[in-house]
Amino acid sequence: MSSSSPPDYVLGHSEAELQRLEEQARFFGDLTALVFREAGLRKGMHVLDIGSGAGDVALLAGRFVGSSGSVLGVDRSEEAVTAANARARAQGAKQVSFIVGDAGTIKFKRTFDAVVGRFVMMYQSQPAEMLRHLAGHVCPGGLLIFHEIDTDHLVSYPRVPLFEQITSWIVSTLRTSGADEIMGLKLRQTYIDAGLPAPNVLITGRADGGADSPAYGVLVGVLRSLLPAAERFGIADAKEVQIDTLAARLRDEVVAANATILMPLLIGAWASKQLNGAEGSAT
Repeated sequence: MSSSSPPDYVLGHSEAELQRLEEQARFFGDLTALVFREAGLRKGMHVLDIGSGAGDVALLAGRFVGSSGSVLGVDRSEEAVTAANARARAQGAKQVSFIVGDAGTIKFKRTFDAVVGRFVMMYQSQPAEMLRHLAGHVCPGGLLIFHEIDTDHLVSYPRVPLFEQITSWIVSTLRTSGADEIMGLKLRQTYIDAGLPAPNVLITGRADGGADSPAYGVLVGVLRSLLPAAERFGIADAKEVQIDTLAARLRDEVVAANATILMPLLIGAWASKQLNGAEGSAT
């Protein structure tokens, strides 16, 4: 793989993975909505969403821009685009649509009021270069809004050994695949390196516990999608993991310890494209 080639999307694009993305979006969606509100996403805007996956971020943006705006989602996976378009139709979100494309190279004959993305830059080998390219599709004064993770603070209190093991498997697999599991911490400098103004940065997260928390399923769902790669890299063995009972075992350990688990921090960044910026020209 050349230095300019993006890492493979190690989680894949299976039907099960797309369903997992929907579950993950329900867990983290209000945190992304907070970033969108703070950044100034509003009615009537025309938005480009990159790395759309199952379409949740684009559909969320669609609620912000309303029927007078539009959202175009782009993803490299035909399966994901087909599923996302079906979801938009089912929800009556006529202002939201999806196309197949590589956000790092795609060109448009128009500009957008905002470019958004969640958990996208972590899979880019040169995120500043991609951000510079995307800025070329944003009109002067438009917004660039990204939401990424930081896995450096995955902790439990009191300590839950199984939580630590699961998060270790996940982080090690992501890192070995070439993904940047602390991309959120790098967003500020990435904007600057792309020739954009220093962004506003907002850090949020979820601390959870108890018998009814969805966090266990969300966390184990990530590992389930990563498990083939984890085995290939020699990080985990399916017999050791016992994925089908893992969420229940994690819940039982957390509840027995009266513990709180801290899920990955989410870091949002946004900046406006300056009128005389060096971000790149629109196409």
